[in-house]
Amino acid sequence: MENSKSERIKALAFTSLGHFSNDFTTLLFSVLIIYYSRDFGIGLAVLGAIAIAYNIISGFLSTPVGRFADRTGMHRWLMAGGILILGLSLVLFAVSFVSGQYLIPVMLAAVFLLGIGEAFYHPLGASILNKAYPKGSASALGINGSFGSVGRALLPIVLIPLILLVGKFYALIILGIYALVAGMAIFFGLGFLKNGETHVAGKAKKAADNKSMLIRYRPILIAVVALVFVRAMFLLGTTTYISEYLLSRTGSEIMVGYILTISFITAIIGQPVFGKLTDIYGGKATIGVTTILSALFFLLFMLSGSNILLVTFFYSIFIFLSFTGFPVLLGYVNQIVPKEIATTAHGMVWGIGNTVGGAIGIAVMSLLLFLGVSLTDTMWAMLSFGIASIFLIPFVPKKQ
Repeated sequence: MENSKSERIKALAFTSLGHFSNDFTTLLFSVLIIYYSRDFGIGLAVLGAIAIAYNIISGFLSTPVGRFADRTGMHRWLMAGGILILGLSLVLFAVSFVSGQYLIPVMLAAVFLLGIGEAFYHPLGASILNKAYPKGSASALGINGSFGSVGRALLPIVLIPLILLVGKFYALIILGIYALVAGMAIFFGLGFLKNGETHVAGKAKKAADNKSMLIRYRPILIAVVALVFVRAMFLLGTTTYISEYLLSRTGSEIMVGYILTISFITAIIGQPVFGKLTDIYGGKATIGVTTILSALFFLLFMLSGSNILLVTFFYSIFIFLSFTGFPVLLGYVNQIVPKEIATTAHGMVWGIGNTVGGAIGIAVMSLLLFLGVSLTDTMWAMLSFGIASIFLIPFVPKKQ
């Protein structure tokens, strides 16, 4: 890929649109849990099991997507396709609320597409920016990641009022149409990547070299994946049920939306800040700081009880520190593996480590809820995984 200024700008702009659109769905099911539980009486443990399913689908699919992209160079086709799939998922979620006796099958189909769609962006976006910005890719990832944080922050404050205004069906249809348009815009906006696709597609030698290199770097990647896996159990497990937890503390859907939006806005700042720190100090140091402090501030969040100001403040700092994975984790991967296997490595760390680890975290929470443990006590239990991840930091290699 030519690294002209124009193409670097296009790469950053359209991958940022992709990150915004992809992460706009991050809290989607967490918010919809409120309505599936309240309106249809579906238990939290069942909804948690469904959340596990789409995260496992996404996590295990990320590595094959990354491997395919490394071998073929079809990054823009895959990225645009992922966003289009998310658009179809949103449409199916809309249909589920008006499907009567077919609610569960339609919802499961929507969840299936949600899991597939979310598998694409992170390994692809990180790889495109790694090639476009050979020096300081973590800083570019930080800027890009801030757009993903904007998407996460806006979803609750957009979706909940929109549901109150036009109903669940039309609110989700509107968001689905947006995702479909965004996917097409990304496809055409990254059109300059097509030469790379033609150049590398179908080369058997490249595939063999890729496999050999991946085997050589596997021990390093296993150490990183293990840390990210345990960290994600804590982070995604608690995030999935955070809407329901906050609702139990505030008693207001609107207040839940405001707290989540304010909290996730902080990640907009955190992504570029920690991306820059990753470039300066290396990924291991930045991972260590964010992992330790995120556990501390979640502890303070839980100790805040029903004090809305303290809950909002401490959860905001927690999100500021925790939702930095894109520039920190994938920026770190860019520092320790060659570009030839970068997308595959991104898929392993993000897909298996972050996404599958998060799914297992949700599974643990769902099991505890199924056994009759209160949601509050379950959130406390998940903090232990955040603490455990701290002890894995010494096992990951330094930047050099």
